[in-house]
Amino acid sequence: MAIKDLRDNLKRLKDADPVELASQVNNWLQESGEALKVRIEDEVEKAVTKRGFVKRSEFQKLEARIAALEGKPKSKSASKRVTKKSATKRSAPKKGKK
Repeated sequence: MAIKDLRDNLKRLKDADPVELASQVNNWLQESGEALKVRIEDEVEKAVTKRGFVKRSEFQKLEARIAALEGKPKSKSASKRVTKKSATKRSAPKKGKK
């Protein structure tokens, strides 16, 4: 931007109505925020796809499709359930007699 353009913009700012100026700045911030949000979502989508991950919604659709093909009703608790392996305790090795 040339110095002349900066001077012109500063002159317009001095002459502008403060309420209207604040409204314009607010609109610009909202638009910029939305644009930034879209760019971030796109970059995250690319990174996730590149690494081979699936979205939760895609997983749930696939889970429902499998349940339908198997003829089983999909329960809501089954999709939220997380199975944990119980820690198996190993007994201490027995000491042999000498």
